[in-house]
Amino acid sequence: MKRLIAIVLTLAFFGGVALAADFTNIGFIDVQKVFREYKSTEKAQEELGKQEEAFKKEFEESQKKLEQAEKDGKKPSELETMKKDLETKLSPKREKLLKLNEQLTVKLQMEILDSVKKVAKKVGLDVVLDKQVVITGGMDLTEMVVNELNK
Repeated sequence: MKRLIAIVLTLAFFGGVALAADFTNIGFIDVQKVFREYKSTEKAQEELGKQEEAFKKEFEESQKKLEQAEKDGKKPSELETMKKDLETKLSPKREKLLKLNEQLTVKLQMEILDSVKKVAKKVGLDVVLDKQVVITGGMDLTEMVVNELNK
C-alpha cells in the first residue's frame, strides 16, 4: 500500500513538473489591440463604411418613398406591393454588404494569425492564447505581432 502511494505521488510530481515546463512555452496577445492597431483594419473599416453609407442612403430613400405613398393615401395592397419591391431591390445589396464584411474580417484574421505564428516561431513559443484567457504567466507578444503586421 505504501509503495502504491509512493508511485502515485512520484507520478503526480513528475506530471506537475512536466506540465509546468510546458507552460513556459506559452505566449499571449491582446487580440482587440492587435485589430485596432493593425493599419489594414482601418482601411477595411473605411471600405466597409463607404458601402454601408451607400446602402443606408438607399434604404432611407426607400423609406421616404413609402412614407410619401402613405401620405398620398395609397391603398394598403399598393403599399404592401411597394414594400416587397423595395425589399427585393435592397436584399441583394444587404447580402453583398454582409458578405464584404465577412470577407474583410476573415482576411484580417488570417493575416493576424500568420503574423502570430511568425512571431511565436521567432521567440520559440509553442502556444499563443488570447490575453483574456491568461490569468498569470506567459509572454506578451502583442506589440511584436502589431509590428510584424505593420511592416
